[in-house]
Amino acid sequence: MSTTILVPIDRSTQSTAGLVYTLVSFPDATITAIHVTDTNHDAYATVGSPESSEERIAQAGERLLEQATEIASEYGRELETVLETGVPHRTIVEYTVEHDIDHVVMGSHGQSPIVRPFLGHVSEAVVRRAPVSTTIVPEGQSELLERELPGRILVPVDGSDQSLAALEYAASQFPEGRITIFHAVALPFEYDVDAIDGTYAAQIVDDLTEQGDSILEAADETIEDDDLAVETDLTYGEPSRSIVDYAADNGFDQIIMGSHGRSLPARLITGSVAETVSRRSTIPVTLIRGRPSGSA
Repeated sequence: MSTTILVPIDRSTQSTAGLVYTLVSFPDATITAIHVTDTNHDAYATVGSPESSEERIAQAGERLLEQATEIASEYGRELETVLETGVPHRTIVEYTVEHDIDHVVMGSHGQSPIVRPFLGHVSEAVVRRAPVSTTIVPEGQSELLERELPGRILVPVDGSDQSLAALEYAASQFPEGRITIFHAVALPFEYDVDAIDGTYAAQIVDDLTEQGDSILEAADETIEDDDLAVETDLTYGEPSRSIVDYAADNGFDQIIMGSHGRSLPARLITGSVAETVSRRSTIPVTLIRGRPSGSA
């Protein structure tokens, strides 16, 4: 059965990059580009225009979808296009449910340089509310095209079913990618690990390191394809910051991770590690919900 992917389109270069990411990464998927006009915020009408504001907004949305179709044709692909009116994030999530969408890919952008490190309101709301896996593309089309996709893929794991689902997804969807399984050891104190020696803290570090190594080993054993290029690595630090920094410092092309890990209370209080990574990452982040039934 063909995978169905929904790609929200707006006037940003990030949404175009999201479409290009989809076209490159999912060659066999059925892709629907959706534009949601928000009549409360979109304003195209001018004084004295014979057309109503709603008509001009609809025409602008149609032009965006036509441009998306043209981009798809450059990749030898066809798109289904949908123009909707409503609250964007709510409409996107509702469409995902009503049309049995398997995956959502969307660009992210803030409303000003002050909020640029965070997801735009719409993409953040979709990440939190969509019942399916999502990919967030935070860079423009020109930056994305400089990447080798699927390229180097960072898969953070914490031993949870969600993180193993992400690893299964990466291995099945991108067998030609180069996967690094990564674990960040969160220490209960702020010491430089290399400076700890012969103390109670050192025993804690040793125990957590052993636990982390076991998590990496168990994850590595789930990879059944001997032809896959897979590495493992472990570091110390707060997980979300460690994941983002490690990916940036080591030239990864994308991150694939579970939508949440083991700690439900932490997720409710501070937001999950996955959501934080998707806010801060400068490369595409895919958040997987549940174990995939097959490649997407």
